Amino acid sequence: MAFNHWGHFWLANGARTWVTIRFEDQDHGAQWIMANPLPFDTFPTPAGTTQLESGRFQKRFVYANGGTDLSYNCLVENTASPGWNSTFFDLSGGGNT
Repeated sequence: MAFNHWGHFWLANGARTWVTIRFEDQDHGAQWIMANPLPFDTFPTPAGTTQLESGRFQKRFVYANGGTDLSYNCLVENTASPGWNSTFFDLSGGGNT
């Protein structure tokens, strides 16, 4: 199962955050998640570099009375470097084929 342009997030230079994707309690096997930097929608557009790293992929099951909560998670980090930009980003990815 592939997914593109999921969510809309903000990440400061040097910051990191966990992101979670759910497919309505459906198991889609192994999924890879990649963060996509998005262009700024402001004027003037700032010049500079943004580099996002995605890693530490997880698939989590939480068993509860009457159901299961299934989520896919990854850690996204905006690489810290003086003068580099904070950025908006979304997520794309998919499963093994």
